Amino acid sequence: MNGWWRRAAEKLALCCLLFVAILRCEAQINLVPNPSFEELEGNCDSLQCCFNVGSRPLHWYSWLNSPDYFNACAPGLGLDSLVDVPQNGWTFQYAWEAEAYVGVRTYDNGFNYREYVGAQLIQPLQIGCTYQLRFRTNMAYGGNYWLINAGTACDNIGMLLTTTSNAWYGITGPAFPFRNYAQLKTTIPITDTTDWTTVVGTFTADSAYAYVVLGNFFPDSLTAAIPMGELDPLGGLAYYVIDGVEVLPLELGCNGLGMVDLKTMDEPEVQWAGTTIQVDWEGTDFTAELLDALGRVVGESYRVRATLRMAKPTNAGMYFLRLTSKGRQRVEKFAVW
Repeated sequence: MNGWWRRAAEKLALCCLLFVAILRCEAQINLVPNPSFEELEGNCDSLQCCFNVGSRPLHWYSWLNSPDYFNACAPGLGLDSLVDVPQNGWTFQYAWEAEAYVGVRTYDNGFNYREYVGAQLIQPLQIGCTYQLRFRTNMAYGGNYWLINAGTACDNIGMLLTTTSNAWYGITGPAFPFRNYAQLKTTIPITDTTDWTTVVGTFTADSAYAYVVLGNFFPDSLTAAIPMGELDPLGGLAYYVIDGVEVLPLELGCNGLGMVDLKTMDEPEVQWAGTTIQVDWEGTDFTAELLDALGRVVGESYRVRATLRMAKPTNAGMYFLRLTSKGRQRVEKFAVW
């Protein structure tokens, strides 16, 4: 479940097996509010560090200590430069999408200091339904105040779903002990300081989870860390920025997926043609990903315009064909026998 990959554009080289389409799910349903952190609780003129009131993304709160919110609209110099995009106090990094992201401390060389950000889901998850979890992350490096020429990479960067809130509405709040568990987490240290890494997996809800939390939910003793760059003046501190958070129902009827089936002229047409899958989406640039039943990408992503032909998978099992364009999504669920 805890798989992750970096986006690429290589071709699949797969053969044919008997292929049966089972059902089709229409439209994107992301249960995470403000998933790319673009909407502000306050305004650009008041942006400061540390998730203070008015300096955090709408619907999101600190769940422990003082994470940070970064936005390209931060004006001026001085303190504002610490929360700008792409250059800020912790890193030099453009947003994965649009102009904003959040950042959390994920490793502290034995001191176990952590920062978490969390939000209430738009709808609670439905017990027994399968969901895809996904976010993008990048190791902080090259800040104008911290980690200027140094940093630490670590694993366990993850997403936790909970049934109760631990939100800090002010500058303090309740403790949030280590869970030693997360529904989705990285299993090796992410060392890429240039490109965003996508972390993805699926799970079946065993509770009506109503909140999503981001960070490292394991102590330093259970976290693998790799020093990067020069000697870290902060003594082995890892800090990661996060963008593009998604909790997506994958099954028909879960959280309303597929309950409204409105066909429009600009929707993609998917055909199971011989040994290939053919997608026609007239006049549209789109991305296609083939996922297995655990939410792992089979091969790599395609980025095409209007028409795509891709080989069918070889191994028997359940698969998802995920098509995305300009905020719209189409998921085709099918089986190979």
